[in-house]
Amino acid sequence: MRCWICGSDRLSPVGELTSGERWNERLQLRFRRPGILKPRPTFGAGLARACRDCGALFPFLDEYARQELDAVADDLTDVEGAQARHYRGSDGSGP
Repeated sequence: MRCWICGSDRLSPVGELTSGERWNERLQLRFRRPGILKPRPTFGAGLARACRDCGALFPFLDEYARQELDAVADDLTDVEGAQARHYRGSDGSGP
């Protein structure tokens, strides 16, 4: 795995990612509600790696959350106001 920002292959081991002082607070990936009375699809990103060269942080889902996301992904829509952006893969030459 390489850093998506600077292309370095010097990434940290996987670490626990929290978003607050409480043990159960995690970053979350949230999508638009599928209906008025339906809950927003939300997936916790509790793991991350960091680039040891540029400091970029790469959060990701654990296996259970990834499987949940995969099961409903075809029915998800962008959050309101989000614009589609297309990123090309890092070729190691920088941003």
